[in-house]
Amino acid sequence: MFVGLVHTREPEPEPEGGREPLWLDIPELRPWRWYVATIACLVVSGYVTSWLTLVLVIAGLCCFFHAVTSYYKGNDGMRGYRQ
Repeated sequence: MFVGLVHTREPEPEPEGGREPLWLDIPELRPWRWYVATIACLVVSGYVTSWLTLVLVIAGLCCFFHAVTSYYKGNDGMRGYRQ
């Protein structure tokens, strides 16, 4: 005897704000703000002296690596769908 599955779950409501902003919806646009922060940190580190240079260089590298790894987070194309 075959017992089929019945879909009884109600559809999930849409978020209050509607759709996500374009820069969050397209994966290729997500990391650009981190690249801008990287460039800003590295440029400013050239104009300051002493230990603040080291802090800004490390912050710039962290921003760069965060931008690179954001390509690998949630880019499966099915993040808006559930089974």
